[in-house]
Amino acid sequence: MGNLLFSPSGRVGPAPFMKGATILIVIGFILSILPALSAALGMLGIIGIVLWWCWIVLWIKRYHDGGKSGWMCLVPIIVFIIASIVISLVLQPMFIDPEFAARSEEAAASGDFGAVMEMAMSGGGVSKAGIFILALVNAVVAYLVAFVFNNMIKSDPHDNQFGPATPSMVSF
Repeated sequence: MGNLLFSPSGRVGPAPFMKGATILIVIGFILSILPALSAALGMLGIIGIVLWWCWIVLWIKRYHDGGKSGWMCLVPIIVFIIASIVISLVLQPMFIDPEFAARSEEAAASGDFGAVMEMAMSGGGVSKAGIFILALVNAVVAYLVAFVFNNMIKSDPHDNQFGPATPSMVSF
């Protein structure tokens, strides 16, 4: 599993790719809901940086399996980022805690820049249920992007410049 998620060399077929993607999606979901459980646990979100590396590695190997450049990994990653931002902009206002909204309006009206910045840095005032729903929606979006792009990449059944054919593709 370590080679699958941490080393960009080699190739990975469609089925192992989806297994790796599912693992990363579940870990990402868990990291996303930690702030709802405890503010201190929210600090573990820094592990998300490692998840981004794992996604990049997984996509590079998947594109290598199709005989394409690893730089193509940027396409599904950018699609995911844009979709997540758009969905977040649409859904997040639905889950703002009313008490937080009142406090932030009060801070803005007072002209206290420090208070406004403190409110902005406190996590956006999303309710615990909202955090869970947004994390779940992001997980679904990640799975859909992985599924669609995985199926768009046609595996090269022969050895290529990125390595030997993956075992699931070798015909006997």
